[in-house]
Amino acid sequence: MNVRVVGMAMVCAAALGAPSLARAESLALRSEGASAYSGATMMRRQPAPVPTRTKPTLRRQRKGTLSLGAQVGYGFVRGSSELNDHFDSGLGYGFRFRYMLSPRAALGFSFEHQKYGPRAGLPIDTGPFAAKDSQLVVTTVATEIHVFFHRERDLTPYVLGGFGFASPNVIYETKESRRVDEGPFAVVGVGFERFVRPRVSLDFTLRGFAEVGNSELSLLSQLTAGVHVYPGD
Repeated sequence: MNVRVVGMAMVCAAALGAPSLARAESLALRSEGASAYSGATMMRRQPAPVPTRTKPTLRRQRKGTLSLGAQVGYGFVRGSSELNDHFDSGLGYGFRFRYMLSPRAALGFSFEHQKYGPRAGLPIDTGPFAAKDSQLVVTTVATEIHVFFHRERDLTPYVLGGFGFASPNVIYETKESRRVDEGPFAVVGVGFERFVRPRVSLDFTLRGFAEVGNSELSLLSQLTAGVHVYPGD
């Protein structure tokens, strides 16, 4: 009788303990599943780093780019030469060609045609070469080196320097002309480009010339503005 009672008690205890064990196992499985889900979620929220792409170089910065421009300007004659004795200031124009040696440097070629009017207050001259009815026309050809700063920006300052050859001509009202003080010159300048399109810029330059001809020194200054175009390479 005692044995039978003890056996029934054990069976009842086992039956009552089974649901608790099952619930414990279920909770453990849920906890493991939640941890795995959380780990997977963390992996999805933290993707592998992607290397940054290098920004492509603009066409105007590439080596080998050929560009051209045109400018108009106003110039002055100074110095101790015959040119300064008779002429003062005037309008002109020029054409610029550049070949990019690197993203920051270019080889330039300039062709200019500058006019200067007679200086005010000159004494009356009745000779055959009177300056009061004449104008000075200076044609120049130059080779220049341009060095640019902050080429990655739309506003690009630059400096330039080079050498050239000048052919000054005095043109008289009677359509006669006289070549004076022809010779080589050195040029230095500063300027900046303001890009309005990737291939088009507004170009502003201040140039200074030191020209030697017929053993005389002529100093000329020039302020110019125009457009520069980079058609491609």
